[in-house]
Amino acid sequence: MQQESVGRKDRLHRDFIAALNLLDAERREPDRWEEECLAYALGAMACGMYVVAEVELEAFRRPLTERPVEVLSILQAKPRRFNKAMLRQGLDYVRAHYGAPVDDEMDVPPAVAAGQREIQSSLALLS
Repeated sequence: MQQESVGRKDRLHRDFIAALNLLDAERREPDRWEEECLAYALGAMACGMYVVAEVELEAFRRPLTERPVEVLSILQAKPRRFNKAMLRQGLDYVRAHYGAPVDDEMDVPPAVAAGQREIQSSLALLS
């Protein structure tokens, strides 16, 4: 289980870096949708909620034509919060402070662990 968690976490970190590298290759900052997806993915990785991070990184790759119009209009009304440099710094922080995989029963309070498992199982049903 722990080996699987390490592999998943490493893959998520690589996918996050690949997303930022894609933006670099296109010489642009993330649009509002991409910024939101990357910020949520980063937060999910910090909490050990790897399924949530996977969902957010998958959403990052969603073409503009497949993004819900109502969500895009809500996001456009919100101010920008993160640029690529800030997201990279956030990933560095997550990797430095949460490098070891989270063991729900040992590192996280039981109520939080139960909530994480509930969210992850409900998201797994969606995929």
